[in-house]
Amino acid sequence: MANSTKCLTDGAIYKTAVTNMRVSATVELPFALEITEQEAEILETLLHNQLETILRPYFILNEVKKQLITKNR
Repeated sequence: MANSTKCLTDGAIYKTAVTNMRVSATVELPFALEITEQEAEILETLLHNQLETILRPYFILNEVKKQLITKNR
């Protein structure tokens, strides 16, 4: 569950799923997203960057775990 904050995307329906090997998110918009191909590419890049920011700590933790396993062999 997200932190309780003021909704900034009224009407959007978020669907997220997290398993041990996959994180996914989709958003159903309450309107047609009328953007150019270039704007879509920028949006994809922004989404990618935000997901990287969110997931980065888990990658760091995984790297630390790998180093500990290697060290203890």
